[in-house]
Amino acid sequence: ITVLRVASTAHRQLHMRCDMAPFTDKRVRQALALSIDRSKLVDGLCHGMAATGNDNPFAPAFPATDKSIAQRTQDIAKAKQLMEAAGLASGFDMTLTTLRYSDIPGYAQLFQNFAKEIGARIALNIEDQDKYYGKAVFGQSDWLDSPLGITDYAHRSVPNVFLKSPLVSDGPWNAAHFKNTAYDGLVTGYLKALDLDTQRKAASEIQKLLLDETPVIFSYFPDLLVPVRKNVSGLPPIAAGLLLDRVSIG
Repeated sequence: ITVLRVASTAHRQLHMRCDMAPFTDKRVRQALALSIDRSKLVDGLCHGMAATGNDNPFAPAFPATDKSIAQRTQDIAKAKQLMEAAGLASGFDMTLTTLRYSDIPGYAQLFQNFAKEIGARIALNIEDQDKYYGKAVFGQSDWLDSPLGITDYAHRSVPNVFLKSPLVSDGPWNAAHFKNTAYDGLVTGYLKALDLDTQRKAASEIQKLLLDETPVIFSYFPDLLVPVRKNVSGLPPIAAGLLLDRVSIG
């Protein structure tokens, strides 16, 4: 058996409700993002088989992604400064609600430890998937109603769903309750773009805005791993699914 490793756009969104204290202040959201050592998530949790996230849904695998934007890295001193500026020098208490799936419980525990370094005391509430997602509508879903949570998002070949459903003001999956008309306009522009250059310009502006606002933390994009027998050949290295029309055995 060999393992086919494919770059993916799948990820885990760590949302912070922008309409609930203390996350109404973007400095608190930025501070939590700055507390994270992403290298420990990529190299430790994912065993090196992931791409580092920069707090926006534009994975490195997307052609439109602006890779020139500086990568956010762990900066405990700056995070503590932001917490103090937000009036939270002594920290705060919060429960993170998430689901029992794949690497997510491990991610939640690591995030809990990272946040502790800047005074954020995070309790973990890890639920089964049915309880977490509930009816998947606002008011009836721990996913969409929790002030702090981590949610799994599967691979998409284009970023459109990632940009709209969880992040536009009226998005049905907007767990962060993020409402930003500038963002909404940029996404509309991106979706209307007819060529890659125009998409890249819009993507760059979206990435910069989300890095500043930080309604959601995107820490890493795990690779897709496909076990393949040595007598199987022709399997294309794509993350969208298993295309078997060119596969041969023998």
